[in-house]
Amino acid sequence: MADSGRVPPLLRLCRGCRQFVRLDEADCPFCGGDLDLLQADYEQRVTDMRQALTELREALARARAAEGEA
Repeated sequence: MADSGRVPPLLRLCRGCRQFVRLDEADCPFCGGDLDLLQADYEQRVTDMRQALTELREALARARAAEGEA
């Protein structure tokens, strides 16, 4: 248990191995990955997934509309 009144250090998540590392680290001490590049890749994948979800929702809405017209 943390000492009373002690503020824990701020950490960031390595998107390569999912370990928490110190903010001042450039490379993950666990997997050796470049933390900034791994984060940028993660953010791009999330953006791509959100775009795919939007397109799927639009396609489903069009399919429902087409069924209603038939």
